[in-house]
Amino acid sequence: MKKWVKQIFDSQIAKRGGIVRRKIKSIDKQSSRQELTAECGKLGYHIIEHGDQWLIFCDKAKVSLIL
Repeated sequence: MKKWVKQIFDSQIAKRGGIVRRKIKSIDKQSSRQELTAECGKLGYHIIEHGDQWLIFCDKAKVSLIL
């Protein structure tokens, strides 16, 4: 796992089970979408794409789109 991806999951917000936002352009530049999705899959986290960003839900709670 690249250092950049590790830093995401080592952040305080991620450790508290919060939501981490990253621009897709940054993901493509610093790592890859494939690497980030693979790591989220291992951890049981969810990713939502919103505009030009990915929102990573750093817990295993169910995610539902309401409207």
